[in-house]
Amino acid sequence: MVGIMNLLKKVKMNPLFNFLIKVYKYRSLIKTMAIREIQTRYAGTLAGFVWSVVNPLMIILVYWFVFSVGFKVQPVGNVPFIVVFLCGMIPWTMFSESLMANTNAIISNAHLVKKTVFPTEILPIVNLVASFTTHGIMLVILLILLIFNNISFSFYNLQFLYYLAALAVFSIGLGWIFSAVNVFYRDTGQIIGVIINMWFWLTPIVWLIDMIPKNYQFIIKLNPMYYIVEGYKTSFIYHSPFWQDYLLGIYFWFVCLLIFIIGGLTFRKLKPEFADVL
Repeated sequence: MVGIMNLLKKVKMNPLFNFLIKVYKYRSLIKTMAIREIQTRYAGTLAGFVWSVVNPLMIILVYWFVFSVGFKVQPVGNVPFIVVFLCGMIPWTMFSESLMANTNAIISNAHLVKKTVFPTEILPIVNLVASFTTHGIMLVILLILLIFNNISFSFYNLQFLYYLAALAVFSIGLGWIFSAVNVFYRDTGQIIGVIINMWFWLTPIVWLIDMIPKNYQFIIKLNPMYYIVEGYKTSFIYHSPFWQDYLLGIYFWFVCLLIFIIGGLTFRKLKPEFADVL
């Protein structure tokens, strides 16, 4: 019992643990700011919130036309290409949207950062929560496509919540890192834009892993987003349990938690200097 108490004291004294507790403390503020962020994106436009539906729908239609009509990509396992593509595009859109927004999270909120009482560590989380809107809209579109193509629903569909949580942890870790570094090196945002474009094509979203020779598939699987993208496909199309490839899951969570910890420590280390640089 004494040993457990000593362990808890050490955990409580852990700076990273205290950092995460602080983030949890401001969960109501995160929700409020996320709603305001969504409203700000479409403020002053005639269509308003409608654009949040039009934008993802147009992206889906463009890829459908290019690959299904233009390249005439054949259905995979009797599943239309657009359904397979959308399963991968849904988590990717949320990831790329939040990462780009988070890179500039500190700089674009300099007026808040300079206030000593404002918890700047929640800014990357605010952008992530705001991206749930597009994610939800694209999920609705996917469900409509599943019904239209007579693809059966299953209890495994709910597994996307697990992969969504995994994506959130991964995105927050990267968000903390790049938002903090971008304060001191403003080229970070441009670099991230290039990396995201390359990362997209290195992730099996518009192509399948089977197109890669088996001897080289392990390289693609080192990409953490592979686990998320394939997870959405197994949840909505193939209906297989997330623990089926447990080795890949262990690898993902090792990388994910490592980035999350590094992100938290990096942000905490650089935070005191934000106001001076801005």
